Amino acid sequence: MNYEYLYALILLGLAGFITLAAGIKTDNKKILGGFTFIIMIVAFFIILFQVKNYSISSLNISSFDSYWALIFLVSIMVIIIPSMNDIKKRFDVYYAILLFTALSMIIAAFTYNLIILFVSFEGVSIATYILTAYNKTKRNLEASLKYFMVSTVGTSFNIMGIAFFYLSTRTFNLNAITTIDFNRSLLLALVFITIGFGFKIAIFPMQQWAIDTYDGAPNSVSAFLSTGGKLVAYMILLKFLFLGFIPDYNYVFFFFAILAILTMTYGNLAALMENNLKRILAYSSIAQAGYMILVFALIGYSYYPAVLVSKEIFVKFAIASAMFYAIAYIFMKAGPFIAMSLFKNDKVMIGDIAGLAKKSRYTALFLAIMLLSLAGVPLTGGFIAKYFLFFTLIIGNLWWLAVIAIINSAISIFYYFRIIIYSYRKEGDNDFNMVPGIKYSVIIMGLATLGLGVSFALYTYLVGIAII
Repeated sequence: MNYEYLYALILLGLAGFITLAAGIKTDNKKILGGFTFIIMIVAFFIILFQVKNYSISSLNISSFDSYWALIFLVSIMVIIIPSMNDIKKRFDVYYAILLFTALSMIIAAFTYNLIILFVSFEGVSIATYILTAYNKTKRNLEASLKYFMVSTVGTSFNIMGIAFFYLSTRTFNLNAITTIDFNRSLLLALVFITIGFGFKIAIFPMQQWAIDTYDGAPNSVSAFLSTGGKLVAYMILLKFLFLGFIPDYNYVFFFFAILAILTMTYGNLAALMENNLKRILAYSSIAQAGYMILVFALIGYSYYPAVLVSKEIFVKFAIASAMFYAIAYIFMKAGPFIAMSLFKNDKVMIGDIAGLAKKSRYTALFLAIMLLSLAGVPLTGGFIAKYFLFFTLIIGNLWWLAVIAIINSAISIFYYFRIIIYSYRKEGDNDFNMVPGIKYSVIIMGLATLGLGVSFALYTYLVGIAII
């Protein structure tokens, strides 16, 4: 039996303890941050080069799982350097938490046992509570407390959902399920687990905590909460829906379709009326969650005679759309949050961005590219992600749902362009915090967003590994 896939887990765990030990001698953020980044890179390539599929007990390593593990590592890597500016003390503990968080996320990606999924997910949650309050300012502590209280409710729903699932199937292993007869316990499991993980994904009407938490957390932590922290819950719900709940009932489709419509519409309309930049990005995150859970509706779609392709291909397209959206989402969402560190104020209003292009034209350019990507403008990763998602809706003959999603994307253009116009056309004498680590992080993520805008081959590959 080959245990090579465990090397990344062992490496991250040991590196976390080494970072804590190194903190006894030094709190140099460059040394500790550099060490953490190198460890993440090594773990990334260890997983990337595992071309075979492994299966041991509750761990079933496939290309699908490895892809999500890589996504989670990327979501942490993008905040390592910006954190040097946002975090004020105890860098050893901070970077150790990031390493342990990566460990928990990869375990979640590799397992199909609901108990292990739950424990690893809670490991990520506990870490994010600490990270949110890390600087111990009033805003940080308030955001962390709200986040903790809401997450506690979500955890309770998850526990009840797992209990009902076991009552219905007599197993915690999603891969052990071959056939499931519909019963009320299974329906309750779906509802409770959707609510539980829906809190972390910020699905309407479980979204309000996200606005206050993203606004109050350090900027790099907000970037992670809105990307990696959300995506791990999204992946777990994706696994549960596809494997743990055979989606051949019409109500599954309508349940998630309605949630998606409400979530994306609320997020976009609320962002239109907001003037606080960070809160605009938070509302935008909610809208993006709405697009992403359209995939859950597609998996639950049972009107296959109306579909232009076979059931298997249709589900492959849906899951591949989710996987592509996830990687594009990390760059186009984390970048703008990290860009908030360019401002010296904790509370950044839209007028504060005036004059950014005059101060640093490349930073303003790539920030604009990421905002346009969130809106789904062509030649960006966000456009390709939405194109394949909407394409899947159309081949499923779900024109009405595709039209609603496109209208919501059109609405989002207004508030994204509002930010861009202020940064380019409005004169301002604002004093920006042009730290090289922040500037180059924004530029690199903008370049990645552009690169994904021409990555049609990546989607083709994802279709091939999409069946879990």
